Amino acid sequence: MFRLSSSITLIPALHGSLYYSQYVRDLCSEKSFDCIAVDIPSVFDDNLPESVDALPLISALIATRPSDPVCYVPVDPCDAFIEGIRQSRQRHIRGCCIGSPILGRPAPLPLIPDPHASEIMGIDAYTALCLETIDRAGDFSHEDAACRSIACRLHDLEATYAAILAVVHFRHTTGVIRHFKQEYSYNYSLPEPTSCRIMREYINPDHLYFALSELPFIAGKFEKERQNPFASRIGVIETIKDLFRETRDDYYSDKNTITELSPTRIDRALTYLRNLTVMTDMLMPSLFDIVTAAKGVGGNSYAVKILKNAKYYPFLPIEQPGKQLDVGIDRLVLPEDGSVHDAVNLFKDLPVTWQRLNIKPDPSGPQKKKYRFRWNPAGICSHVPEDRKIEEFNAHLRNKAQRVLTEDLVRSEKFVASVKDGIDFRETLRNWHTGDIYIKEVPPSRGNLDTVIIIFDSGNDDRYPHRATWYAEHDQESTLTFFATNPFDDVIGPGIVRSRYGGLSLLFPPRVIPNAFEITADLPLKNLTERLAYGALLFSEEQAVAFVSPARPALRLRRIAARLKKHLVWIPLSSFSSETIRKLRRFHVLNGKIVRSWASHFIGD
Repeated sequence: MFRLSSSITLIPALHGSLYYSQYVRDLCSEKSFDCIAVDIPSVFDDNLPESVDALPLISALIATRPSDPVCYVPVDPCDAFIEGIRQSRQRHIRGCCIGSPILGRPAPLPLIPDPHASEIMGIDAYTALCLETIDRAGDFSHEDAACRSIACRLHDLEATYAAILAVVHFRHTTGVIRHFKQEYSYNYSLPEPTSCRIMREYINPDHLYFALSELPFIAGKFEKERQNPFASRIGVIETIKDLFRETRDDYYSDKNTITELSPTRIDRALTYLRNLTVMTDMLMPSLFDIVTAAKGVGGNSYAVKILKNAKYYPFLPIEQPGKQLDVGIDRLVLPEDGSVHDAVNLFKDLPVTWQRLNIKPDPSGPQKKKYRFRWNPAGICSHVPEDRKIEEFNAHLRNKAQRVLTEDLVRSEKFVASVKDGIDFRETLRNWHTGDIYIKEVPPSRGNLDTVIIIFDSGNDDRYPHRATWYAEHDQESTLTFFATNPFDDVIGPGIVRSRYGGLSLLFPPRVIPNAFEITADLPLKNLTERLAYGALLFSEEQAVAFVSPARPALRLRRIAARLKKHLVWIPLSSFSSETIRKLRRFHVLNGKIVRSWASHFIGD
């Protein structure tokens, strides 16, 4: 902040930076001004107040010139210059555009620190640092003429108003200060404004990302904060965290799927995003980095949802598509003629380039119907990486259940002559006051476990209409019996459908057995859990069967096991992380082994 004179306060600012917009708003709340002048080309002076009054609906002021690129100004709610006009309207004081009346492509800024640094080091220190890196405009250049014009307009306003706030762009700040102090700036003749036609059009909501400098999601949060007088001040970093959390809550709203992205996974995504941002020498992530981090922890579907939400702005104009301004990179389509024009966004300080993002969105409704129509019911197989994961987990569960069985049979006794299987420290400490040492005796293992039952969801049988037995392709795989959601409700690619287990049983070494749900159809069993468990107990050749579930097996189920002369070894499902459960529950059905050659392109993490 600079004091040009006793009546003029000058604030250097960048376009589209939320930090400078908040700074202008705070300053207008702290101090009283009777005029706010902003560094926007003066040709937009008559049309800008009406566009600002329409906020939060975002429009653009377009200046069309014969045989020249179209110049436009997006009415960005996160822009400090728009905020200046907005404050003047709200406080019923004079607001005016004092920028150069000659339109042209702004000179590119040199490499400057990320604006988020102003949150850390203070906005005044950040501004001073940036101004030192920006070269002074050359004499008689377009930028120098703009600085002269702004200085002259400030002298004119000084003659009328006693307290003026001037919001000037970084590229003009040094020149304006220098020219303002020169005597010739009092009598500088302003150049003739560019001959152009000004139009005002609402921007297509799908294209706001190309027009605004902050993400539309952040702009929407900022507008909601303005409308709530009791809302806390938003921060860009916290808003990006909200983007990940809100997308998770929206995408996985079903209670059954809330473990798809646990808080731990969201935290991992944000850590990954931080690392990606640091690798690009920035403090604030780009949309490319945000989507890449989302894909890394949530797969293609979550990344696509993050992309859509980041570009979503909640305040939509009434105009139908086709009557709105379509905006791209250095291009726009005018609604009046539907033709593509070269365009200059006067509020873009940094160049925007295309980047290729390798994500595959879920197929549309017509595509899903086409994939479903082409499904060959004679061909079906599993996804090999998922087979490996579940077999590794099966081996881990059998070993864990074996340890549980052994621990139940361990005996403790006082040390007499032999330590046998080692000192029982727990029992020794419990009897420390007696001075006795206790040792433990572990009996030899009796038999192995060949069957594991895993119940993820019990009591919601209507959710799991798909009930089947899959036989092993080789001797390193188990015979798998399961009940799951209908896979054809979630078609994700050609010959690829997705489902979720409600419960499953694994028999290893594999054997050919009947389908448990068919042979139990006429038995007096209450639910799918009992039918699955009955079949697994019936075909198990070992007395002990591992049973993994959220709660202990019910008394009725234990009685069924006792009638079949089997014993259920319970392992709490909560002893495994939600991430492990998420990966195990989801599986894919492929329409033949040939589909395995391209399945990995459609199946994310």
